[in-house]
Amino acid sequence: MMTTLEKIKRLERYVGVDNSAIDPVLDMTLEKLIRRELNRLLTLKSRLVEQVSGFENKYSLTSEQFYLRYEQGEMGDDIDFIEWSATLEMIATLEQQADLLVKEPVQ
Repeated sequence: MMTTLEKIKRLERYVGVDNSAIDPVLDMTLEKLIRRELNRLLTLKSRLVEQVSGFENKYSLTSEQFYLRYEQGEMGDDIDFIEWSATLEMIATLEQQADLLVKEPVQ
C-alpha cells in the first residue's frame, strides 16, 4: 500500500508532465484538502493555547517568562512545567506546519 507521501509524489510527477491538462476539479480538491488540514492544525493549536493560558494563570507567568526560566533550569521538574514546555513546543511545531500550508513556495 502506498503512503500518503508516495501518492503526493506520484501526483506531482503527473502534474509535472503536462500542467495544462489538469482538471479544475483536481485543483479544487487539492485546495480543499489544504484548507481542511490547515483548519485541523488551527483547531489543535487553539486547544493547546487554552491549556497554556491555564498554566499562565495558575503560575502568574507569561509563557515567555516561564520558558526562559525553565530552559535555564530555574523552574524544576514539576510535571506541570514539563507539560507546559512540551505544549509550547507543540504550538511552535503546529505554527511551522501551518506556515507551510499557507505560504507560496519559493521558486
